[in-house]
Amino acid sequence: MPYTVNACFDKFIQDTVNLVPERTNRARSSRDWLVSQIVNLANQGKIPPLYGLNHIYYGSFARNTKIRPLNDIDMMIIFNAQGCTTTDVSKGLLREYPLSLNNPNAICLPNYCDGTLLNSRKMIEGIKKELAAIPTYSNADIHRNQEAVTLKLSSYEWNFDIIPAFHTTTDFFVIPDGQGSWKGTDPRIDQDRTTSANKYWDSKLLPIIRLMKYWKEIYWGNKVSSYLFENLIIDWANNNKYLRPTTCPQIVKSVLEHLQNNIMFDYNDPKGFQGNINDTIIQDRYNLQSIVTNCLSKVNEAIWFEQYYSNESAINKWIEIFKDKFPGYGK
Repeated sequence: MPYTVNACFDKFIQDTVNLVPERTNRARSSRDWLVSQIVNLANQGKIPPLYGLNHIYYGSFARNTKIRPLNDIDMMIIFNAQGCTTTDVSKGLLREYPLSLNNPNAICLPNYCDGTLLNSRKMIEGIKKELAAIPTYSNADIHRNQEAVTLKLSSYEWNFDIIPAFHTTTDFFVIPDGQGSWKGTDPRIDQDRTTSANKYWDSKLLPIIRLMKYWKEIYWGNKVSSYLFENLIIDWANNNKYLRPTTCPQIVKSVLEHLQNNIMFDYNDPKGFQGNINDTIIQDRYNLQSIVTNCLSKVNEAIWFEQYYSNESAINKWIEIFKDKFPGYGK
């Protein structure tokens, strides 16, 4: 039973914020089995051949920044381009990269072409069709969702987003853009950025990201993308490498102060492909900033209670901030 603020935070993060380890392990096993079925389809010639086994697991589940509930698992399946070329290979120069099929004898890929251009929608539909023919997935909800094949099994709480991709000679990837064409990306940059920042923080940053994402769900919801939010916190961490707050209350206060200042500005995609990813209009940014300001006032009260009054009063204030799933004093 926790009687201190930090003990309550530890219990809150473990019991409410973090994914359940057993479900995480089960999800990874289910993901690996799905990939093995995709490999089998490629080996049987039912979908285009793969580019080795160089698949990329990305998103918050792969970066270990996912919070409950576990609702989606992202993966990029890398296919063999078989002679396809992009109209432009300069990283980040264009938002769309239509692929032109230069090798008319390439196995399978002509089935997904409009003339000589590879249609990403047709490719997604082809993968979806073959996945639906696998007995295990015969009753699954499988559909095209913009740039991905989304597979939802009734036996699990999560769904899989499967994105077909090609690796370019200039070492990035092209994926569907949701309109039938292609766009550039490289999730390895996000993974490296997160891993590097977490290393400087002695592996303590990931729990902070998860805790603050829980805060985001309460106060900002879908008004700010999870991807933008994570990057803002990584920036905060990089700015505090050498003079770091150490207690959970001071960390929450410091992160909120960073968000309060930086949510007002445009934010360029760290991968260098999308340009500004803070697509909220200026009035909404003021509203988001106001939410943080009001919350910071309560955070300062909670810190004052802990320092000068009582742990119980401080914990009650943190319950007001993080709502009723935050542990009570001695509970």
